[in-house]
Amino acid sequence: MVQGNLKLSKKKPARVTKLQKNPKAAAPKIHKPKKVNRNEKNLFKLSQKHTANLVSSTEKLIASRVGHLELIKGTRRETEKKSK
Repeated sequence: MVQGNLKLSKKKPARVTKLQKNPKAAAPKIHKPKKVNRNEKNLFKLSQKHTANLVSSTEKLIASRVGHLELIKGTRRETEKKSK
């Protein structure tokens, strides 16, 4: 029996709708390393400390300018002892 022509159809390109502003095909691929170096861990810890210092300094600055904001110094137990 003679074989007929193959019915090959090309795939239509994915249409981007209003809801799909960043389709998966166009999204950048991010390859994260499975093993993390010690240097990267240390950098992460340093960045956490740095951001904590930044937050505390900005709170103090805002409180000094506004005046009515309260900065809680110390732990919760220390503040409760002072209030008693």
